[in-house]
Amino acid sequence: PAARPRPPRPRPRSPAEAEARGPEGLLRRSGSGYEGSTSWKAALEGKRDTTTRLLLGAIAVLLFAILVVMSILASKGCIKCEAPCPEDWLLYGRKCYFFSEEPRDWNTGRQYCHTHEAALAVIQSQKELEFMFKFTRREPWIGLRRVGDEFHWVNGDPFDPHTFAISGPGECVFVEPTRLMSTECLMTRPWVCSKMAYT
Repeated sequence: PAARPRPPRPRPRSPAEAEARGPEGLLRRSGSGYEGSTSWKAALEGKRDTTTRLLLGAIAVLLFAILVVMSILASKGCIKCEAPCPEDWLLYGRKCYFFSEEPRDWNTGRQYCHTHEAALAVIQSQKELEFMFKFTRREPWIGLRRVGDEFHWVNGDPFDPHTFAISGPGECVFVEPTRLMSTECLMTRPWVCSKMAYT
């Protein structure tokens, strides 16, 4: 008997044709050609959603890091604080005052104030002097020193002898409960720092 002819092998589909066919291998007619039943648009939208979520997460992490850094800087005084004065300082008027507990000589007190961005207290009015009288039971140093025959404030302001009277023959000035007194700068006593309050 004659051999039967073999049926022609099916032509392999191209990748475009395979993608255009649905799960059952069928093609769907559209206005511009054939479409697969599996939408490529859905896959693209899924990738966009994933990218958007990752971007939003990165922004949230960055904002949190910024808040943490600002909080740390604020606690160290690098950013203006809500309180007008640092901890352990006393507010009066527009100034902050620090009253030390330990006695030191005048120069050591001045150096301490300088390291805290302040100066030995400069008294600029009679009201400020009266305030000092109320908190100076330990007779602290202030920022007034004799240079030659005249007294000068540590910030360079001239001293008006008609505003405040100073008793004593010494070089450096401290505050007694009712008056200003001068003595040797090497004597040890507490001191008062002052600086402008935060605004």
